[in-house]
Amino acid sequence: MATISSRLFNLTPDKFLILGNEEWVRQLGIGSDWTKLRLGLLVALTPDGTSNLIGCTFVLGLCSAGEPFSNTVGFARHTPGNPANFLGADFSLDGSSAPGLLTFNAGAGNPYLSGVFWGVRHRAAGTDYCGTANSTNQALAANNGTLPRRSPLYLDITKGAPDFTLKAFTPTAAQAVMDFTPAHFLDGLEQPGTPVLNGQTLTAGSPTTRTFSETGGTLDTVNVFWNKSAFPLEVFAVAAYRVA
Repeated sequence: MATISSRLFNLTPDKFLILGNEEWVRQLGIGSDWTKLRLGLLVALTPDGTSNLIGCTFVLGLCSAGEPFSNTVGFARHTPGNPANFLGADFSLDGSSAPGLLTFNAGAGNPYLSGVFWGVRHRAAGTDYCGTANSTNQALAANNGTLPRRSPLYLDITKGAPDFTLKAFTPTAAQAVMDFTPAHFLDGLEQPGTPVLNGQTLTAGSPTTRTFSETGGTLDTVNVFWNKSAFPLEVFAVAAYRVA
């Protein structure tokens, strides 16, 4: 079961959600009344000592709310007999369509985990799609080290007919040894282009299109999933901004 904990950042406590082979869903206040959304996460990862994390799945996107909401089928609950209607991105792919490797880096006392590829994920009735990998060489702070740190990442989703467009923005290795505050994170959320947080420009992935239909359910619910129970994801902030 997901739990809540707290850590000090520059003497200021910040609470976070711990996800270990679990998903988080939250319905948008605006429902599906949007043309373009920017989703964002502020996170840290639990390392396996100095070992790499193998077979990782780290998903951010949108699904359709169930009625009642407890019946919502997100990315992780999807089965052929109980399908989701999900569209988003997997931030840990192996270069094709398989779960990827996150490499441990010591970071001169501030460790981080780095990947290479992200790609579009689409789950719906009769569909379990993992798109062509897109290289951004993303890196995310580990939850240990000299400096407590939080790493931001964003995903833009633009509706189309029938093609939706997705574009990811991720931190570099140099940025993974820095701490980004919730204020930095929210500033980047509302910027019109590639986010620049506290003077740091994130890496922009290539725009990727995917044919998608909301006939199976409108995209009105934010969905986050991380698949490692022994090495959980810490989520300090989740946000959605209606660009259009």
